[in-house]
Amino acid sequence: MLISEPAPMIPSIWCTQPYKTIYIAFVLLIKTPVLLFFSLRYCFQAFRRLSNLPFRISLFVELANERLARVPPGDERSYKGPLAADASVKPATVGGLWYLSPPKPLEDLRNEKVVVHFPGGAFVIVLGSDFNGWMLCRFVMQDFKATRLFLAQYRVAEDHSSRFPTALQDLFTFYNYIVSLGYSPQNIILSGDSAAGNLTIGLVRYLEQQPVLAPPMGAMLWSPWVHVTNTAGEDYRKQANIDADILVPEMLQWGAEAYMPEEGPSSKVVAYISPLHHPFKKTPVPFFTQVRGNEGLYESTQAFAQEISKVKENRVKLHVTDLAPHNSIYSHLATGLTSEMQKAFGDARECFFGET
Repeated sequence: MLISEPAPMIPSIWCTQPYKTIYIAFVLLIKTPVLLFFSLRYCFQAFRRLSNLPFRISLFVELANERLARVPPGDERSYKGPLAADASVKPATVGGLWYLSPPKPLEDLRNEKVVVHFPGGAFVIVLGSDFNGWMLCRFVMQDFKATRLFLAQYRVAEDHSSRFPTALQDLFTFYNYIVSLGYSPQNIILSGDSAAGNLTIGLVRYLEQQPVLAPPMGAMLWSPWVHVTNTAGEDYRKQANIDADILVPEMLQWGAEAYMPEEGPSSKVVAYISPLHHPFKKTPVPFFTQVRGNEGLYESTQAFAQEISKVKENRVKLHVTDLAPHNSIYSHLATGLTSEMQKAFGDARECFFGET
């Protein structure tokens, strides 16, 4: 396992003053009137693209425009093993957003790099917003020379039909979709934060154990939630630094109870739900793992990285960011931590490409 402090990167001009203020003002001047116009328009069902669409979905579709992709499930036979652990949970059509634009028909994507990001939310909160996608877009294009980012929103746990393995089914659906477009797995980097970091680990595990598709080039885990149990809230209270973190035990308990099978995880799927203490025996997929040095998930994330690294030939890089809140990839502008995120992505680039 490598724990490193990369050399500082030159920040983008738009992350320095006075250009940051100019950029924010420009975005507000453009976006605010547009948002207001469509918000007023879609208050009336007759003016929506489809009159039966809810207001919020109508507004989301308008703003996302052609970047929105509806992704149907793949071949039913590909959803097996842990993805078929509950007969009442079925693969379904899901959606995501392309940045900066979707691939063109017949575009040759074999040599193009793409990052597929899954947003967190304790398995129960939808965080796949357009804003969060833009927070990541610049980094992946600058540091990985990726031509596109795909923000993939899986189904969250709401009732019995959306418990495990619903979200994991959706991650496989998204991965299958990206490969079906013509992207080579060796040019696909998966990314997930918090609970979605957990899911990203599960997808890599599934691709290793059920080789229906080739595994990706690499996986980025941002403050991953790797210890998910039926006592998640109490487990979190025992961790150091929770008083300085934005996560609360009650939310983690809610997420764990909503996500896990009602009868509890069986021995065949427990590693997919709580990957801590269930390391990969061997995987060619390198893991870049970022965590805040004084956040509540630090100890479990560090232990997970150490467990994987103990297996010969596994590659793990743990990047520790001090004095940053949980999920800094979304809040770096508000918290003034853009340079720290640049260091993290630079470290990820070194992990995957051997470049500094």
